[in-house]
Amino acid sequence: MNLVWNLILLLGAPVLLPWLWHRRRVGKEDAARWGERWGRWPAVEREGSPRIWVHAVSVGETMAAAALLRGLRARWPDAVLILTTITPTGQQVAAARPEADAVRYFPLDYPGSVARALDVARPDLVLLMEGEIWPNFLTTARRRGARVAVVNGRLSDRKFPAWKRIAPVIRGGLHAVDRFAMQSDEDAARIRALGVDPDRIQVTGNTKFDEIARPLAPAERDSLRASFGIPSGAPVLVCGSTREAGGDGPDEEFLVAQAAAKVRAVHPELRVVVAPRHLERAGIVADAFPGAGRRSQGEHARPDCILDTFGELASVYSIADIAYVGGSLVPWGGQSVFQPLAQGVPAVFGPHMNNQRDIAALAVAAGVGTEVPDPDALAAEILRVLALDTDERENLARRCRDLIDRNQGAATRCVALAEELLGSRA
Repeated sequence: MNLVWNLILLLGAPVLLPWLWHRRRVGKEDAARWGERWGRWPAVEREGSPRIWVHAVSVGETMAAAALLRGLRARWPDAVLILTTITPTGQQVAAARPEADAVRYFPLDYPGSVARALDVARPDLVLLMEGEIWPNFLTTARRRGARVAVVNGRLSDRKFPAWKRIAPVIRGGLHAVDRFAMQSDEDAARIRALGVDPDRIQVTGNTKFDEIARPLAPAERDSLRASFGIPSGAPVLVCGSTREAGGDGPDEEFLVAQAAAKVRAVHPELRVVVAPRHLERAGIVADAFPGAGRRSQGEHARPDCILDTFGELASVYSIADIAYVGGSLVPWGGQSVFQPLAQGVPAVFGPHMNNQRDIAALAVAAGVGTEVPDPDALAAEILRVLALDTDERENLARRCRDLIDRNQGAATRCVALAEELLGSRA
């Protein structure tokens, strides 16, 4: 069934394997756990039932899996939960999940690697976050009796055309999936377009709504503002997950800096916190914001601050009057608006939100998100929000949190699906 796929893997090996080895040599792979890529896993020491394998690609998918993992543990306290990722950064986030009994690297989709990992994992149920179709893994897991589901399923504008092209090659993997639990109606339509039986598709929503940091209390926000050296009453713009250009033109940080300069013509006391999507780009941010301090070095009492620490952004959004969500003025498909909205902070973003279209549309419809085409429009929207009076701001914050509350429950629906699949297991 996977003959063509395996032929592609074989022909691609002379390119793939040296590339992986290079990544290991330059420190982008965990050399001590290199064998896990080939299915040579340490034993999963805990025994229990059912045995559930949750796979998340990297940081975003692992964070989206958090509410699901909590729900699985609550439903089956004696379950063995195995969490896998592909990237080292995903491993860091996965290792912090207390529900997981084992955190491993996902095996390369070679038959031998897959078989070795499955020998150790012995899953009753496999849950793939968002959309990972590995034909050898899936067909082998099903042949061994596991039920399989894609949960929190999503096919972005960028990914969908590629999936359409390779659908005939990965058809064995698609057929091995019992159920596709998709985020939206559009995602469901796209998976149908790949030839998946509609009876195996359902819409369950986005689990990221369920993994939202609680709104910080006023005292907590005040303390966090003070830790950044922000004077009382100074307006704050938090720019999250900013990206490189992704093509011709300036990096996103320079576009944001243009907008900030226009806002400072009206509000010279404006403070800007910039969190690059990839921390190694902190130097680029410093070029866009000369004199900016670095959070990691305690350089806070400056008009601009580079948030170059890991895991703080969700809370830092709480100190903002308005948030800019990056990867959207440059063509990267945008980042999630969940985190600022959960803190009662309105979000503004550029036109390139194709990876987050449904969430962005919900935010715009609720009046808590605004799409802007360029830095001038970004500055104008920031100025508009800063001009709101106290009552208007409180109403806006309330609508931000209401949007999050209304859309929660996807993780619960995914746990119900897991229960159904386990109940049908032969």
